[in-house]
Amino acid sequence: MRDVVNRGGVLVVTTDQLPGHVVRAVYGEVLGLSARTLSAYTEGFKSAMDGSGVSMAERIHMLTECRLEAVDRMARVAARMGANAVLAMRFDHRPITESWIEICAYGTAVQAEVARLPRPRKPATPATEADMSLKSA
Repeated sequence: MRDVVNRGGVLVVTTDQLPGHVVRAVYGEVLGLSARTLSAYTEGFKSAMDGSGVSMAERIHMLTECRLEAVDRMARVAARMGANAVLAMRFDHRPITESWIEICAYGTAVQAEVARLPRPRKPATPATEADMSLKSA
């Protein structure tokens, strides 16, 4: 199974921000497409030999692969733009013809880096009575 968290150095998230990171550059919209036929036989949902169907687990696997293919293509486009992350990733689909459907993954390509946290301040030490008497003298 492919690495669905980090695709070739491009982090893909469905959120609008990337917690713990600062966006340094926005490259714009990116998309990745995957097209599938609506034929149950061509897609492998039914056997051409006897018309029998495949298991639910196999159907889910095939549908998941179709979406992941679109996301992988989107991530490659983002990487070519110089991005290392895609924010606000979404899916869309539409019929192309009566027998074909398009699956689209789209989002915003950005250059993000880990945010630097401010250094913790040294806690103030409470003044003792002796220190106070020295200051008032």
